[in-house]
Amino acid sequence: MVPKSPTAILFDLDGVIVDSESLHHRAYEHALTPYGVSSIPLDIYADRFSNRGVGLEYCAEQIPGIDLGALKAEKNRLFRELLETDARPLPGVIEIIRALAAQRPLAVATGSGHDAAGYVLDRFGLRGYFAAVVAREDYARDKPQPDAFLRACESLGEPPASCLVVEDSYKGLCAARAAAIPCVVVPNDYTRGADFSGAAAVVASIRELTLARAMEIHGSARGART
Repeated sequence: MVPKSPTAILFDLDGVIVDSESLHHRAYEHALTPYGVSSIPLDIYADRFSNRGVGLEYCAEQIPGIDLGALKAEKNRLFRELLETDARPLPGVIEIIRALAAQRPLAVATGSGHDAAGYVLDRFGLRGYFAAVVAREDYARDKPQPDAFLRACESLGEPPASCLVVEDSYKGLCAARAAAIPCVVVPNDYTRGADFSGAAAVVASIRELTLARAMEIHGSARGART
């Protein structure tokens, strides 16, 4: 008997599982401080870093000639420190992941590295609920390109069209659409103002994403494509 779609569910990490967008923001600000940039306005960070994924380009505009590799390495170090002190799961996400994992295989597909992703999943007791964890080291092109989600589908042995993505940002939605995977968006304070008109659904809380709701969303998205 063929299971009803979605046959697997792919979760972004930052802003979906862990409340970390503000931690990324602070880490970038701290990393830029030695260069004379002490703050990144919230609206600019939300637009260029969280939603469009062009934050390094912004940094290069502010500080011509900056070594972006060194900046990113320092930002990642600072972010890892902040995770240990300030990371919190998003409300309701642990319960939803536990419930969904009992009924469908789950994967994480994140732009964060394995060190940060593994720390979050271990800290909140979630690693065992995911059949695959795809992090930044595992694919070539970051979101909004589709590589992370396509690699997650490959890891699970599931065709993209039968899966469902859970994202929080415009760049994540674009990545899911580029992979031809229906996407549910759960906006947060950093991503709420983005254009999510291409999403299969936009929900106010992860708590809405029961399996029945996921099946309804996936079925509607699949029907719209036929």
